[in-house]
Amino acid sequence: MNIIHIIAPLVLVGLAGFIATKSQWLTRTQLDALSKFTFHLAIPAFLFLQMAQADIKSHLDLAIYGAFYIPVIIVFFIAYVSNYYFHSNYRKEDDASAAYALAASYSNNIIVGLPVILLALGEHYLAIVFMIVVFHSAMLFTLTSALAARKQKTSVMSTLKSTLLNPLILAIIAGAMTNILLTKTGNKLPMILVDSLTLLGKPAISLALFSLGGSMTYYQVKSEKYFIGFACLLKLAILPSLVFLTATYGFALAQDVTLVLVIMSACPTGVNAYLIAKNYENHQETVAGTVVVTTVLSVLTTPIWLMLLS
Repeated sequence: MNIIHIIAPLVLVGLAGFIATKSQWLTRTQLDALSKFTFHLAIPAFLFLQMAQADIKSHLDLAIYGAFYIPVIIVFFIAYVSNYYFHSNYRKEDDASAAYALAASYSNNIIVGLPVILLALGEHYLAIVFMIVVFHSAMLFTLTSALAARKQKTSVMSTLKSTLLNPLILAIIAGAMTNILLTKTGNKLPMILVDSLTLLGKPAISLALFSLGGSMTYYQVKSEKYFIGFACLLKLAILPSLVFLTATYGFALAQDVTLVLVIMSACPTGVNAYLIAKNYENHQETVAGTVVVTTVLSVLTTPIWLMLLS
């Protein structure tokens, strides 16, 4: 497996977005419009079609969820406690600590993990990715909201509702329900619908990477280097290590399934973590810095994990 051939195209597409925005060839308004199309239409179309046609039944294994989410929750609370008790500016602040915990544990599985697994391992493992992603945002966003609820007016139920109405989550849930219905009835999606969704979703991954690269123009890493560094350590090294140990020795999963879970956990921090920190108006620069630095470092760490476990 040539790791460079897997990672390099992803990096170059993101770099193209960064250069286009940094040079002002693409304005922020134009980038926002492109991102809106990408995250509200292209990616949902791609996810719905893949989920509707995926072999879900063979991957409905609670051991997979345990191997992935137990380490995620552990890392989340390590980060939360670290910020809550040791940060000089945000000490004893629930919302800031929750935002920091999210940054250290929330993986960018749609934009980074999905294409890496698709290119490195093939479509056979996409069902595992989708089943993890269904609960990934819902669980972590709800947990973050619950811990921050004492200082925020938004209720946990309101946050859960908005999470479930997220276009990405909604597309996966709708695809899963369609998959179950088609399996029970023995029918298939109409070809005209398949062709339309394929056409709409084909550029989804490229557009997502381009948009992510462009958005990095507006992130700045000026301070908080120690907490950013610790979040990066948790996200890119400790979390995937715990997932490997849990999957291998705790649940005795197959090597290929373990590899999928480790790569998903080793993905850089998702951009949505920054949006939540921005909404709380706390730890914005730290979370933004974590998004940027983990994304840059993942160019090195992701191939390392692939080589160690392949």
